[in-house]
Amino acid sequence: MKATVFLPMTLSLLAMALVGCGEDDDGVYGSGGNKITLTSFSNSYDNQANASAIARIEQTYRTGGREIKIKNLVNSYNNQSLNNLDRTVLADDFEGRLENNDIEVNGRTVKRPIYETNSNNKLNYETTYKTLDLAGLNAGSYSSGTNIDNSRGIITDLNNYPDIPANVTFPAGSVCYIPVVTSERSFLAFSDSNKTGYSTLNRWIDAAEERFNDDRDFSTSRFGVGFDNDQKAAQVTFFEFNNQPAYRYNGVEYDNDIYEADYVAQGRIEPNTNSVRGVVDCTLVNEVAGDFLAAQITRYY
Repeated sequence: MKATVFLPMTLSLLAMALVGCGEDDDGVYGSGGNKITLTSFSNSYDNQANASAIARIEQTYRTGGREIKIKNLVNSYNNQSLNNLDRTVLADDFEGRLENNDIEVNGRTVKRPIYETNSNNKLNYETTYKTLDLAGLNAGSYSSGTNIDNSRGIITDLNNYPDIPANVTFPAGSVCYIPVVTSERSFLAFSDSNKTGYSTLNRWIDAAEERFNDDRDFSTSRFGVGFDNDQKAAQVTFFEFNNQPAYRYNGVEYDNDIYEADYVAQGRIEPNTNSVRGVVDCTLVNEVAGDFLAAQITRYY
């Protein structure tokens, strides 16, 4: 299984792993010219085998849409609750959908418009993927500390799957992709898979405020989103602790259900790319690195 590591929350919706079930589960959403393929690995539980399952997930963005391939590596990967591809978007006096059409790909930049409900108006949202060479790196490229303040280096799935020998290194041509998100507006985004069991937003807030047990300070803000800001929302922010980045959790009431939402800030969001200064997340990789990792996972798991 994957190890637990200390990383700040990743806010890029494009970097999220998409999961499914079956031996080789494909979903095709358009096709076209320029493309970029992002490979990641994810765990679930195989109830039939009564054991963990691991899958390789490939997202290929093309001008016009997206193709998703999910291949089992260990047992049968099954997590249908995360299969939703489109997401509801709520912002200040705005409701729309982040969908998998009208996608534009230019090199390593993927543009996905957010269309306002019942309107042709749209918000601009895009992700540009910076690259980092992984050739020659092994699990020692990452040094795990007790928190992110004393963790350093480049974390890869060699760290997340520790049964792979520590001296195994990425081959030449291995690259990781680091997403840089740019958004026209701040917004909350969620799908059916983000539905919680809380009966009210207040109950969600009470639980969110208890997520850390180290007595760090936090603040809770309540606000309205959606058309006429009629939808109730809340954000619980935990302040920096030992130089850790702030952690934000977002909840929203929508159609009488409570959802936990991802927050995307207005402007450009730059993740850390300096392994000396902190942790660099390199778990989104190209085909060469993906083939290598798939072979190692299959061999040692």
